[in-house]
Amino acid sequence: MAQDIDLGNMRLLLLPPGTCDIKHCLSMNTFDVNLAHTPHEMAINSDRYDRSVANSDVIGFFPAGTDIKLRVTNSLPGCVLEVDDATLNKWTESADVSKTWRGTVHGYQIDKVAANLARAGIQYLMHATHSKTPTDRLTVEAISLAIAARGIASFSVPDRDMDGEIARWSRAGQRKEIDRAIDLIETRLCEADLSIAQLADAACLSSSHFSAVFRSMIGETPYAFILRRRAEYARDLIIGTADPLAEIAFTAGFSSQAHMTVVVRKIFRTTPAAMRN
Repeated sequence: MAQDIDLGNMRLLLLPPGTCDIKHCLSMNTFDVNLAHTPHEMAINSDRYDRSVANSDVIGFFPAGTDIKLRVTNSLPGCVLEVDDATLNKWTESADVSKTWRGTVHGYQIDKVAANLARAGIQYLMHATHSKTPTDRLTVEAISLAIAARGIASFSVPDRDMDGEIARWSRAGQRKEIDRAIDLIETRLCEADLSIAQLADAACLSSSHFSAVFRSMIGETPYAFILRRRAEYARDLIIGTADPLAEIAFTAGFSSQAHMTVVVRKIFRTTPAAMRN
């Protein structure tokens, strides 16, 4: 009998070994991970069964609404991940992945990483069952998300560079985190007590990780970015107003007029006084 963990927007199922004869219209998008070299008969949106073989360590995709009929004898447990439409839409949009791949069935493709993730899920669920301990939602969710990531990358990337595609999603997610920090910088640009720790909190990263990610994304450290933006703001005040330079320095968030002069000279190769003249 199948064992499943329902996470609301997705469901991880453990299919026991043995013979099964399935006739089912899928209500959710389904990633199917097969671990053994398995002959089977399958009919997709049809009553005609085709004989084929699913190789070991493969993943396939069946969109919601697929009418599937399957006759198979599994020598090993199987692992199936179901994901609802709204969640799959959210993932593809946030990762900037085309949705066109989702409309069709994708036959099994070799992915040993996905297979090992499925093995981890099977091992965890079997251990929880035998030890009669509650399953940890975070563990199941982490395994499920990783399987989904492999499946999306496998079927949405023509050149099959799955690792490169997943790395791109990571960078895209980090960019959103850095953008939150930049929004905070712009909002509090002239506040002298703005700190790297506050920016890291806004990005939901540790201070050290935040600084490294920020520099890799923006090309300068957070501190250098803040000084440059303050210098640009001060420049506009110097050129566009008659306010005293000392007052502009404090308005722009510098600790003193001398500090502003040092930063402005470094960035613009001129002094505030020369700008005004």
